[in-house]
Amino acid sequence: MKLKSAELEKEFQEVGAIRIPNFLNNEDLLRIKELYNELGLSDLNGIYSNVNNKSSEYNTKVDVIFQEIYKPSIEKYFEGHQIGGGAFLIKGTGNESHSSLHQDWNIVDEKKYQSAAIFCPIEDVNEKNGCLQVLKGSHKWFQNIRSFHTPTPFFNFNQVEKGLVAFPAKAGDAIVFRHNVIHGSKPNLTANIRVAAMVSVASKSANYLHYMKEGQKFKVLKADNDFYNKELSKLYSKNNINVEEIDLIEIEPGMVLEFSDFEQKYKQEFPDSFLCRIGKLFKRG
Repeated sequence: MKLKSAELEKEFQEVGAIRIPNFLNNEDLLRIKELYNELGLSDLNGIYSNVNNKSSEYNTKVDVIFQEIYKPSIEKYFEGHQIGGGAFLIKGTGNESHSSLHQDWNIVDEKKYQSAAIFCPIEDVNEKNGCLQVLKGSHKWFQNIRSFHTPTPFFNFNQVEKGLVAFPAKAGDAIVFRHNVIHGSKPNLTANIRVAAMVSVASKSANYLHYMKEGQKFKVLKADNDFYNKELSKLYSKNNINVEEIDLIEIEPGMVLEFSDFEQKYKQEFPDSFLCRIGKLFKRG
């Protein structure tokens, strides 16, 4: 998977995320808004996605339409890729609508392949209503495994002083970010719910997968569109899933991380300057 623009590819490699203006047109945004209206959401406080609790029929409908909408622009900007599942990512209002800094689940074998999310808001986003922010270069730090049963450690924004890059965007712009880059968003402090559509994109020859931790091993599960549209909601409701197992691997050091691993790496990548260390000493005094 590679961006056709050398400039965008360089930024994507260095930062872990990019903005592509005018990725979707007004007609695309209208179709997304009509689908959103079917959800009938109101008074949302946190972060919501339809794959958490909606019917497989509705999830499949969203997936098919989003992939159809995104396909022309993805083919315009990417090469050596495949398009994955589509879903809503909706941010409610108020202080509970923040998304702490984290990594998304692996959807491919990241030792061999790349994957990313393509996030398109249907209205303008900025720091006031919680635009995406990433920790520059953090996709290069680890080769850890993240999944439903093995979530990433989470950072609060007040624990990170350096390295954050904010991505404000106009309606229809795309923010493309690697699933393994540390990212999040601050609360939506406006009166309006923030609606965005997402699809995934990955290396063309990669198999989509999901890791399920059992003791000291990971079951590697086949994660095709049916997994996200039909089976994923069962995990949230604590029901058994029916998914093909394609591999079983031993858990090795570095696969499962704690907050301390992130904290140590962050301090290595963004060390305090001499003046900053002196300032902290005076504060403690």
